[in-house]
Amino acid sequence: MPNDLPLKNLKRLNWMISFMTALLAFIFLSTVTHDIYTLSLRFLQVILFMSAQSFANVFLLKIFISKSQPGLLYSKIKFYVSSYITTIAIWLCVRALYSYGTGMRWEGEGANVVQAYCLAIVAIFVLNTLILTLQNLVILQHNKAQSEIENLQLQANISETANLLLRQQIHPHFLFNALNTIKSLYKQDLQQGEDYLVHLANFLRVSISNHTTKNTLIKNELEFCLDYLKMQKIRFGIALDYSIIIPEEIIKNKYLPFFSLQPLVENALKHNDLTEEYPILIIITEENGYLLVANNIQPRNYKETSTGQGLSNLAERYRLLGAEEIRIWSDSFFFTVGIKILDK
Repeated sequence: MPNDLPLKNLKRLNWMISFMTALLAFIFLSTVTHDIYTLSLRFLQVILFMSAQSFANVFLLKIFISKSQPGLLYSKIKFYVSSYITTIAIWLCVRALYSYGTGMRWEGEGANVVQAYCLAIVAIFVLNTLILTLQNLVILQHNKAQSEIENLQLQANISETANLLLRQQIHPHFLFNALNTIKSLYKQDLQQGEDYLVHLANFLRVSISNHTTKNTLIKNELEFCLDYLKMQKIRFGIALDYSIIIPEEIIKNKYLPFFSLQPLVENALKHNDLTEEYPILIIITEENGYLLVANNIQPRNYKETSTGQGLSNLAERYRLLGAEEIRIWSDSFFFTVGIKILDK
């Protein structure tokens, strides 16, 4: 059961069930009696009972299930027991109201009272089961529609991530820095120039080839991020240092959303000064099921324009995956972002 019940759909269903059941009862009873007054009273009685029970079920859903995620099975049992107890109470109230309003005995003259009550209880249990079945179908349909919407949102976010990644690679500023670095390296150190070019080629290849991937092994995400870090290390030298401390078992068997790690590293370089006297240190570690990306804080006097979409996009992808939210905190020395490690 969802936290947000489709109340509008359930209300429409309740009124439809009430009217259709009352109409069927009217048609059935019209084969037994042609007394319009009696038929009308029975029609109103059925509508009153069915609508009261239908809305009572919705109220009980909100109490026992909608707000109860832990112990959901126990909450469902309490809901169904309460629903069938409530249906007896509502029937007794409707019966009393009918007898008071019409002056007629509900069970009829000369009828076996015990048998009449037993048959009535069986009938209202059947009717309540019908109500519950139809309401569950509406809720299941709502859940399915919500899941499809969230899947579409996730696909849209994945596409946006791919576009963001592609824009980053094609961005003139990125290409300008990369080409300038290659040009300088080939003049100063041919081997470093070749290393830089290899990392750039790997980085661009993964950026384009994996754009449809939702999740990927941490191993793959680290390799992708390391190509970026090694490019920046060649460019900035001792002004940049990084450390990766993650158990090998986690690296090989656990997952992250694709393109979730590199933007965090890029943000550290984008928003901080890095010089040989005051190098930037990026630490990637694992702690309590989270992968942490931390960097020492050295704010730039001039900050590059940022859309702020990187973290918000990543947070939305985690929400749609049903995972825990990303965590962000800082102190006087370090800024840290924690993203949940996924099983798959």
